[in-house]
Amino acid sequence: MITAISKGLQITIPADIREELGLGIGSKVDIECENGKIIIKPVGEELEEIFKKTTYLKPKFKLTAKQMDEHNEKMFR
Repeated sequence: MITAISKGLQITIPADIREELGLGIGSKVDIECENGKIIIKPVGEELEEIFKKTTYLKPKFKLTAKQMDEHNEKMFR
């Protein structure tokens, strides 16, 4: 399917694809760039539950969100 990038630099996932994958408002997706292609994958409910549980944890190290993202990118690649 072809979609356009909006004025706000966003794209819309077509309804039939959202329905097939069970995506709705607030659903999490993983976005990657691979060989010149954008890959969008739904994040499973298990991972969403982990995210919810970790919001109650106090950080051991004082890192900014950007520093945590950079660390996670290194860990999971």
